Amino acid sequence: MQRATTDHAKDQRRNSLLHAALNEFFNKGFSAARMEDIAKHAQVSKGTLYLYFANKQDLFKALIEEVAIPTISRTSQHALATKTGAEALQTLMQNIAGLIRDTPLPKLVKVIIADGKAFPELVKFYREQMLERMFNLLETLITRSVESKEWQCSDIPMTARLIVAPIIFSVVWRMVFEVSEDEKSQLNLDALFKLHTQYLLLVLSTNSETNNDKS
Repeated sequence: MQRATTDHAKDQRRNSLLHAALNEFFNKGFSAARMEDIAKHAQVSKGTLYLYFANKQDLFKALIEEVAIPTISRTSQHALATKTGAEALQTLMQNIAGLIRDTPLPKLVKVIIADGKAFPELVKFYREQMLERMFNLLETLITRSVESKEWQCSDIPMTARLIVAPIIFSVVWRMVFEVSEDEKSQLNLDALFKLHTQYLLLVLSTNSETNNDKS
């Protein structure tokens, strides 16, 4: 492959290497993946790969920093730009369904689940950079909605984790249990997250106690 000389060409080369690394980690597992195979799939020499990344750990962290975090940040900003908590939660769940279905981000979760015990520092990095960001986003959203009297919530941190729970379930299901030719294994993400959102809003709404008293 021709040497990348411009900044644009170098960015494209870097993205190509990250894409090849993610597929290699996903298909073989982080432990079994080799730098030379990543280079081969990216159609570059191993030496070229080492010009960009020192090792597999650097590649994995770059996948989180350069692919996953910007995607999650855009999704978060879109949700927080809405006027109400209900709109924000609905927007967030709809967007996350799309991320799980249409982007390679779930592959990172499978890599962590498969080889996490052997690489605790990568698990810690993923938790801090991905999960904690999501929890902080949701805690901000819940706090804002409680302060505006739209929602009621007795435990904001735990509620944030409850909101995330089916997201993790969905990723694991699609990466592990879903088989393309088996219709029964297919998970309807849109329907799942729509129902999850409805249940959450029913509980969180400040009108829920009033509605229950009337029933």
